[in-house]
Amino acid sequence: MGGDEDEDNDDPCDEDIETNIADKRDAAIQNLLSKEDLGIIQMRIKETIKVLSNFKELRDSEKSRSDYMDGLKDDVSACYDYNKDLLELLFDLFAPSECLEFIEANENARPMTIRTNTIKTKRKDLAKVLIQRGVSLDPIAEWSKVGLKIYESSVPIGATPEYLAGHYIL
Repeated sequence: MGGDEDEDNDDPCDEDIETNIADKRDAAIQNLLSKEDLGIIQMRIKETIKVLSNFKELRDSEKSRSDYMDGLKDDVSACYDYNKDLLELLFDLFAPSECLEFIEANENARPMTIRTNTIKTKRKDLAKVLIQRGVSLDPIAEWSKVGLKIYESSVPIGATPEYLAGHYIL
């Protein structure tokens, strides 16, 4: 019942806080390291693809094609965070350079597009109204008479009065 109990009793919350701080510090350090490592990995990927594209002349005589492919899959997995099984499938479907092009294309964000509800409005009328609201847009292409590609918008595209009235869908 004396003051001795308080001295021996460590608060478990203090340990949790210290652990959490240490984890965050380790994650920050890992993040910095991984940004530096990412450039190295990307250079290694390009070099490996270059070797695989002209394997007879550029290969290291001590490494087989499967060694290069395994290293490439490991690097692509680390760089783009792809599952190894999915990479096996993709590299079976595509040549290494085509596979990398496919994976890089998947990393790009798709543009926001809308489809005009032609029952309620025309595409050109909708475009005029949205431009007046501060939306930067263009028609999608010649193949679509109802689509618009949104580049920038000062208003949320999914909350305009025209959207709420059903004049277009995202």
